[in-house]
Amino acid sequence: MNATLIATIGTRDLMFQVQSGQWYNIGDDQMRGDIIGEQAEVLADLGQDLLTYRALTQYLVEHLEKYRSRIRPVITGKLLQDRAQEIDRVYLIGTDQPETVRERNKDTIYGCQLLQDWFVQQHPHIQVSVVPLGQDGTNPSDFETMFRWWQRTWPTLVDETSTTPIWLCIKGGVGQTSESGRISGLSRYGDRIQFFEFEQRRDQNIQGIPSDYRGPFSGTVYLWDRTRQQALKLWERYDYAGIEDILNPYFQQDPKGFSTLPTWVKAGIAWNQGQFDTFLGLAKASPSAAAQQRGGKYWWVAYEQAQLAVVRLRQQNTTEAMLASFRAIEGLLWLWAQETFPKHVITQLDQYPLLNQSITKQYPQLKSLFNPNSNFPNTVLLQGKALRSLLEAAIPATATSPDFKEFWDTARTKRNTYSHRLGGLTEKEVFNAWGGDIKQQSQWEKRLLNCLNMITDQPFKTLEKASLFCTIHQQVQTAIKDYSPPTPM
Repeated sequence: MNATLIATIGTRDLMFQVQSGQWYNIGDDQMRGDIIGEQAEVLADLGQDLLTYRALTQYLVEHLEKYRSRIRPVITGKLLQDRAQEIDRVYLIGTDQPETVRERNKDTIYGCQLLQDWFVQQHPHIQVSVVPLGQDGTNPSDFETMFRWWQRTWPTLVDETSTTPIWLCIKGGVGQTSESGRISGLSRYGDRIQFFEFEQRRDQNIQGIPSDYRGPFSGTVYLWDRTRQQALKLWERYDYAGIEDILNPYFQQDPKGFSTLPTWVKAGIAWNQGQFDTFLGLAKASPSAAAQQRGGKYWWVAYEQAQLAVVRLRQQNTTEAMLASFRAIEGLLWLWAQETFPKHVITQLDQYPLLNQSITKQYPQLKSLFNPNSNFPNTVLLQGKALRSLLEAAIPATATSPDFKEFWDTARTKRNTYSHRLGGLTEKEVFNAWGGDIKQQSQWEKRLLNCLNMITDQPFKTLEKASLFCTIHQQVQTAIKDYSPPTPM
């Protein structure tokens, strides 16, 4: 689908060929040392003593038949030369202010008419309209006023229900007009808006070669500062699905600039969903040696589950925090049993593991777990008393551990109760479920960590340091803070 091009026209948008064959910018009235300004060269060639840009362009409009072949667009010329077949409509926005306004001398309304005529001659398939700005007293230099002007004008230029691409060339005119057009357009049309930027090359322009251009650039480039702040707020809430949603246009536009950030964001989504194997596969894109080393250990998932409980508590999702915290230790105990006693533990799909009576050869004190008169005298479900007995036989220190005492005697009971209760939990109830001595989050985290470390025999000082996700989480923050979109030239 062909695009609609909207351009704000400034005083530097046109060039004129003098008798010598050189091309000069009609609106460039600056002196360069002792060198006469380009506008003065044009006036001298025309034999006119017109002192303003408005008067000069009006003169050219009135004598268009004579000078048509000597007028060219300098800013948008190359873009139109390359991509005219991709454009259906063009709107040229030019100032046309009352006589009482001092800046009227630099009005571009006649420059728009010169450009319109050039379009008709060069690209007759394109519909070109001139949009006057300022006839009603609107001040192009007032941002708020211009923002309201754009809001009124946009519906007259572009159908909001259409999917037609919108190309903006808004370097011409004052900055307030351009910036208000950029922001209001993006707010209204989103990703339909695309921008072109231009780089003036005087050495080429004087030969009649129009300026180089870059683009189209997605409008997201211009909204990056705001998007960055939104992404960091989502990061604080661990909302990785939200981060991916608002950053995805940037990922597509500048994949090299973001490097591994899109992968880390997907890793965060998987981690939030408890899909830790998927998380690990994505996390290994990180240069962190810990991801490579810990990923081979059976116990690494348990620390992630415990850290997930911490995150859920920070998110005030207390019910999930309680369930995840208990799940971290109970799940680790099953993994530990299977890893430590592969000949005596039988894994069952979607059921509790089974402990075989053969374990009693290593730990005779476990004989009481097995009932010779039952239907399955040689096995017992590895849960509750059986799991606790096996742990205390293999790691005797857990039998006297106050942390494990609260896990077995309090947290396990509360977990079952809370799982069947309607309604939510308070933070205090989560802490009380892990012992009456737990009054604050740091104590709760320490209890979880102590239980995990006793099983794994690891020296981690905090859950955060034990979690691979926390490393990725910090890298995501740094990448978002440090990223800068490619600057249009």
